[in-house]
Amino acid sequence: MTTFYKWGSGTNPDAPRVDHAHDEFLITTDGERIIDAASGALVVNLGHSVPGVSELMADQSEAVAYVSTSYFRNDPAERLADRLTELTPDPLSAAFFVGSGSEANETAIKLARAYHLAQGNQRKQTVICRHGSYHGATLGALSLSGKPTRTAPFVPLLKRGPRIPAAYPYRWTYEGTPEEQAIAAARELDAAITREGPETVAAFIAEPVSGSTLGAAHPHPTYYREIRRICDRHDVCFIADEVMTGFGRTGEFFAVDHADVAPDILTVGKGISGGYAPIAAAIVTERIAETFEADSEHAFAHGHTFSANPLSTAVADHVVAQYDEDVLADVRDRGATLRSALAPLTDHPHVGEIRGLGLMYGIELVADVETQRPFDPDRRVSKRIFETCLAEGVYVYPGSGSVDGRAGDHLLLGPPFITSPESIQEIAETVIGAIESVTDESV
Repeated sequence: MTTFYKWGSGTNPDAPRVDHAHDEFLITTDGERIIDAASGALVVNLGHSVPGVSELMADQSEAVAYVSTSYFRNDPAERLADRLTELTPDPLSAAFFVGSGSEANETAIKLARAYHLAQGNQRKQTVICRHGSYHGATLGALSLSGKPTRTAPFVPLLKRGPRIPAAYPYRWTYEGTPEEQAIAAARELDAAITREGPETVAAFIAEPVSGSTLGAAHPHPTYYREIRRICDRHDVCFIADEVMTGFGRTGEFFAVDHADVAPDILTVGKGISGGYAPIAAAIVTERIAETFEADSEHAFAHGHTFSANPLSTAVADHVVAQYDEDVLADVRDRGATLRSALAPLTDHPHVGEIRGLGLMYGIELVADVETQRPFDPDRRVSKRIFETCLAEGVYVYPGSGSVDGRAGDHLLLGPPFITSPESIQEIAETVIGAIESVTDESV
């Protein structure tokens, strides 16, 4: 074994070996069909083997596959940037392309810092984040993450900043209506900025809908409206991490659209290429972009070897062109079908909450519904449900540690947008059966 897979899966002789894929299906070398109920890691939005992509990649490779963007421009990158800024909420207007979501979030925090420096605010350097968050595997992005299972081994290497409570309504203790609770939670940011000193805070970063760490947890839209007001009041850049949620996954082009707010910096990845090429982006407002364009003294000194790569951007441009209102309608319809198919779990004694938007759903698993007590983490409930589902031909995304870093189990479902109603029903039936089987054994 010479390939070093992440999480050590390459050392597992029983890990399925995928030979090919189409639509919502993975086909192993043994001929087994597996429904991809998580789109990989919520990446393959349009499904596997989308027509036209391989031909486009071949054509672009023959034309030009690489140029150094430090010294040259290229049409695919500029076409993609134009297309993105047509989809993103105003006033987002310029895109910086990188190779992964982690790089996009690293770029975002550097952009926020560089912007404030250009404004003469040299003390603005602190980035506030949330508990229960995940922004990437690189050290800068990991420093912003609140997922102990991934951060713990590297804490001595990380720059840890202030954190506010997670946007996790299921476990909030605030009083009042959902709107009132959301405002109270958002005002934790105001308190944190005040404690740090507004003159020192450069940015706040958040996932509008939580991904792998909290399994599609999301607050009432008033939360982000209040966040926007707080950031404006203190001249703090609001960074929305939509690496997992962008491009229709939640039933809108971007998850911030549900709250009708625009961040100062929006990071995207995963669905931008649908899994066909490694690419991500940090998209900024005109105000931020003009700061660097107008003042060469404060040029944004940042970039990667494969930034704005013409092959990757050509692929992404082709994929992003598929995202339109009809696709959003399909996502909402299929999401409603999935939610309806999961309805038998509503009163299950070990399902605390079913939550989500569009085709992104989380199922929180608990030992006791009344007290919200999580399962003993040593029982590996979510992992065993994942294993049971996979044995039945359905791949789901398991999560753990949502409560305190160790305890707390959930599943994340996010099938491709083209998944058939029959496959959605099979996903739900398999998940329901696995939950019943594993939780009965774990009581």
